[in-house]
Amino acid sequence: MKRVVQAALAAGFLVLAVLALFYGRAGKESENRIDLDPRPSTVSPFREEATLRNVTKRPIAYTIMPGKGVRGPVARTLAVGAIDRIATDLPVEISFDDGKRTSAYTLHPGKPYSFRYDASDTVRVYPGSHGREDAADLAPFVPTPKIVVERMLETAAVEKKDLVYDVGCGDGRMVIAAAKLYGARGVGIEIDPALVAECRAAAEREGVSRLVRFLEMDATKAHLTEATVLALYLLPESLEILSPLFERDLGPGARIVSHDYKIPGWEARLVRSETLTDEAGREHAIHLYRMTGKT
Repeated sequence: MKRVVQAALAAGFLVLAVLALFYGRAGKESENRIDLDPRPSTVSPFREEATLRNVTKRPIAYTIMPGKGVRGPVARTLAVGAIDRIATDLPVEISFDDGKRTSAYTLHPGKPYSFRYDASDTVRVYPGSHGREDAADLAPFVPTPKIVVERMLETAAVEKKDLVYDVGCGDGRMVIAAAKLYGARGVGIEIDPALVAECRAAAEREGVSRLVRFLEMDATKAHLTEATVLALYLLPESLEILSPLFERDLGPGARIVSHDYKIPGWEARLVRSETLTDEAGREHAIHLYRMTGKT
């Protein structure tokens, strides 16, 4: 009996070892390390990695372009769900055919990126985000000072009849202020669940929960067709990524007010820009846009 038990245990351990070996290899096959320069790093003993993940529905062929520290070009095909870990001391440029044209992007050491679809289903390179594979990091959360929030709402001429959307709403202060100051309804879109919980608690605390709601979601998948006012505090590259969504959804007369950064390519829609200084002495820019029709 003892020998039977020992044999069974041995067989069990053998199966586990085979499974571990198999799954270990399977996991490694989805991550590929690419060392662009085999010479020792001049910056640190360990090279940082720019990671590039494919979260589209098809393999993506791209090229790492020649440059300082890059012996290339280096042609790559990234499988669905796979990650390329590009070991580099310096920013590298990649190019790929997005189905409409050849696009080029710069990847920076230590930063995560992903191939994803934009609002028009075109493949783009997005910054990584919050440890999530399926969403883009549009901006770090930096609270907008109260004086700037109030001036943005004033600049957009918010009224009670408006529906104010804030994409990347952080702690929800913009739509909460719109509800408190003007009685306007508001929708905040935020990908961080902790911030969404904070938004909802703040709305309850300020007594405006009946007027505002907060959606935990990827902003690139949002629908903004009901918005009459859109508030933004995003990085320029994020504004460029989202601009097709704005153009698709926002109707004539909708006002877009952006904190600090202009929307690339929207010069014809810009109504005015202004600056103001907060209590800490920092200067802020406010840019007002108006939708005049579909282009």
